Amino acid sequence: MLRITYDDNGTSHDDITIQLGDFVSVCDSYYLLQDSDEDVPAPLRARTSLSQMMSAWAVGLSDCSETCYLLTELHDEFSRWIQCRRTGDDFLLRYGWSTEAGHDLHPIHSAVRTSSPADWQECEDADTLTISLVDLLSFGGSMEAFNAQEIPLFDPTLIFEHFRGAYGTQLLTAAVAHFDLFGKLSVSPDLFLPCEQLRMELELEHRPFKVLTTALKAMELLVEDGETIGATPLAVEHLLTGGQFAVTNYIGLAATSPDVLAMVERLRSNTPFGLETDENGAAFIYRDGMSSAMEQTELARHFTLSLAGRAKNVAPVLADRFRLPDAKVLLDVGGGSGIYAIAYLARNHHLRAIVMDRPEVLSVAAEFAEEYGVADRLELLEGDMFADDFPDADVMLLSNILHDWDVPECKELVMKCANRLPTQGRLLIHDVFLNDDHAGPLPIALYSAALFALTRGRAYSAGEYTEWMNNAGLTVTGPVETLVHCGVLCGLKTE
Repeated sequence: MLRITYDDNGTSHDDITIQLGDFVSVCDSYYLLQDSDEDVPAPLRARTSLSQMMSAWAVGLSDCSETCYLLTELHDEFSRWIQCRRTGDDFLLRYGWSTEAGHDLHPIHSAVRTSSPADWQECEDADTLTISLVDLLSFGGSMEAFNAQEIPLFDPTLIFEHFRGAYGTQLLTAAVAHFDLFGKLSVSPDLFLPCEQLRMELELEHRPFKVLTTALKAMELLVEDGETIGATPLAVEHLLTGGQFAVTNYIGLAATSPDVLAMVERLRSNTPFGLETDENGAAFIYRDGMSSAMEQTELARHFTLSLAGRAKNVAPVLADRFRLPDAKVLLDVGGGSGIYAIAYLARNHHLRAIVMDRPEVLSVAAEFAEEYGVADRLELLEGDMFADDFPDADVMLLSNILHDWDVPECKELVMKCANRLPTQGRLLIHDVFLNDDHAGPLPIALYSAALFALTRGRAYSAGEYTEWMNNAGLTVTGPVETLVHCGVLCGLKTE
């Protein structure tokens, strides 16, 4: 197989790696970027240049009657070429090098030659392969792998903020029109109560209370002072019934909205939307004994493909901003569509990855692995991340996983990962992060409400994740920002 990847070497000039059988050569992408527009992201420029280069290869191979040479690697002192000798419907491929320097060649105009490059010599340690023209022109899915590396030109974060904005209406209306939260605070002269007293007055469990008050704090309607919580001046003036400037009746116009009523039920029951009429389960997460869409083929496929839309934007940014040039095996726990693992594989030719998830979900990951040309390095492992053992890996990734679960399950998964890591192994938690005081940011507070309604979790702060990783014996750095409010924390196992 001939495969090309945009390799992560940890520098500003990432490598173009070309693999022919077991032989691997590396070309600094600098040579592909010299004549391109610097305003375009380097991976996209490299992909464009390679695409043009490979188009020239395709024309040259199709027209070749005897022998042609494909330019594959550029260096200051030499260049590398693939000799393609036609034998009927197949080609015999040999890897070699020439004394012609990379600076004297153009990656597109010099991409194909019908005569031997200067002083061409075969590489002694390279395989000789026989491959059909059809298979050769597919280039091992290599150009598809570049799709997993492209970073969006426009940040879609604002779209997600608008999409999740409805949860602000639901929580504010629930607090004012159904729970009379500010009326309950008014029993105190200063409108402050101990947090636990207010929670009991509202008859809410800890998770829904945290979700509701986090959003209201982010809206600047509540403020915490130590162990107490109270109304801000803005809320005092406008959200106490009977006040001169009160808008409570206006907000109450939405009290019977189906979405508001559904949120009120979620808050009171502390359960996500389920599949069954008795709501015993959660639609979009899985654990043994739980009724879940992730065990139903069509629903699992629909949900996994839906989440892949966001992942295709975020994953290449994660792989670019948090690099793994020295990693050997990446375990993507609950990896779903596999898009995050694929993004790392597309950047790192030496890396192997394992995606662990439910069988109905992994069928989607298998399709993406083939589409992006990384199926030979991606293992799909059926399993339950709570019940089954984790395979060996020096990097473990929990990308948008922990926010689906309550605190005990989060601690359990972090500890399980840490215990399985080797010394110097790393746990990456890629997620959204609330401020440590849980007073915002508002978009994350509203996303927390969405998570609360659909899963058994909520959004957490970087401080909470750091504490869990520290307690598991990991040294934490970060977060490093990625995209759509996400970031990554790295926990290093030093012992």
